[in-house]
Amino acid sequence: MAFSRRELFNNAGFGLLLLPALIRSPRNILSHLLFDPTGPLVAPKPIPENPFMRTGKSPVAIVYGKDPRRMLQRAIDLLGGIDRLGVRGKRILLKPNVLNDRPPPSTTNPKVVGAMAEMAKASGAAEVVVADGSGIIRLPTSANMTSTGIRAVAETVGARVLALEDEPWVRLEPPQAKALTQFYFSRPVYEADIVINMPVIKTHRFAEFSCSLKNFVGALHPRYRPSVTFWTGDWHERIAELNLAVHPTLTVADGTTTMIEGGPTSGTAAQTDLLLCSGDRVAIDLVAIALLRSFGTWPKLQGGRIEDQRQIKRAAALGLGVGSGRDIEVVSEAVDPAPPAFIQLVEHIRRDLHSE
Repeated sequence: MAFSRRELFNNAGFGLLLLPALIRSPRNILSHLLFDPTGPLVAPKPIPENPFMRTGKSPVAIVYGKDPRRMLQRAIDLLGGIDRLGVRGKRILLKPNVLNDRPPPSTTNPKVVGAMAEMAKASGAAEVVVADGSGIIRLPTSANMTSTGIRAVAETVGARVLALEDEPWVRLEPPQAKALTQFYFSRPVYEADIVINMPVIKTHRFAEFSCSLKNFVGALHPRYRPSVTFWTGDWHERIAELNLAVHPTLTVADGTTTMIEGGPTSGTAAQTDLLLCSGDRVAIDLVAIALLRSFGTWPKLQGGRIEDQRQIKRAAALGLGVGSGRDIEVVSEAVDPAPPAFIQLVEHIRRDLHSE
């Protein structure tokens, strides 16, 4: 991965950026960065079939609206309904993006998280857990869960909230991995019966963009995160390969507010009023890139074919999802009166996905 001079110096200063966090909690953060945790060696789980697959393609639902509950319900119905997930009696883990204590689009909209937690409980889940691990210099996650409002919406519907840096780990050595051949991953995420990935859609200065695949960096032990090993030049491949540890049955990408430039902590935000849902995490990322490209504000994603983006390319090679936009069926609907720009956006996404 080629860094500009500015990006290289920014990354080289990562240790300096850690100083405020070290002052707040030196023992906790230093132990995360300098030492491996204990945790049993476990095998990567087999990649399940997409429960929403139809006519040989992975559907991605794009829903416009102002009410996340109505939007989410309609998006999942467009895929085929929540019954296809087999939620009843299962332990469900929701994985939002709680990078820091800032509002969306730095973090996932708590209204979207609350809507999903409420739906899972209403569908008979035995337990619902909302869990993440914040950025290293933004720890502790527990405080960020409170500041973002995610703790309140989760606990209101009876969900349990976890800060993953305080939870146990498992060790994986996926034989298919080339960049991340050994790593420690969150045990609660690994052991959940059903994982529902809940990223926010945003641009990213070093990873180019952040959505479904990138969201599981929060479940990776800090010592193994791409930001700590920036000099290897394989951010994208590491992001894809850590996904060998977890296979979300459903991905709900929060595009109520989208970061269209900068990121991941701060940047230019656009009010987009969208939710994206799919049973295919790579398909979601392909659509998210097409969405971000439509604004024309982030040079890192412009030009070329979407499927040639390195996160996408490596994930597809690992069999984590579709490898081409032509393997995606985009279904869309507005639950509130939508501006013409919504129809234009959906058509742009479809064209971009099918471009040669």
